[in-house]
Amino acid sequence: MAKAITKKKSVAKKKSVAKKKSVAKKASKIQDDNSMGIMFLAGLGLILLIYFGSTISVDGDITIESIENGTELVNEVIVISGKTYSSKKEAKNKLTGVPQSQMTDEERDFYVSYQD
Repeated sequence: MAKAITKKKSVAKKKSVAKKKSVAKKASKIQDDNSMGIMFLAGLGLILLIYFGSTISVDGDITIESIENGTELVNEVIVISGKTYSSKKEAKNKLTGVPQSQMTDEERDFYVSYQD
């Protein structure tokens, strides 16, 4: 005899797949703008540097007189920190009485480097 065939009805379950939203990335236009700005500033700086470098002139007139076989007595006036002294020796004598804490750097350097 024939067996009765029973079929199981299988129901296919639908898998739910979450769809990812695709996000379009914005082009890095901001970064391009920043690099263009930096390049623009660098070019402007070079142009200004060339312009000001070519238009500035410095005139240095230095005259050197040499005395042959002669000695000349020079009235030596020295200015240290805005104070005028008639000679280096006088400056040394006046600075001897002043404490180092009240001297300026210029006066202190002169006092230390002075030799008779």
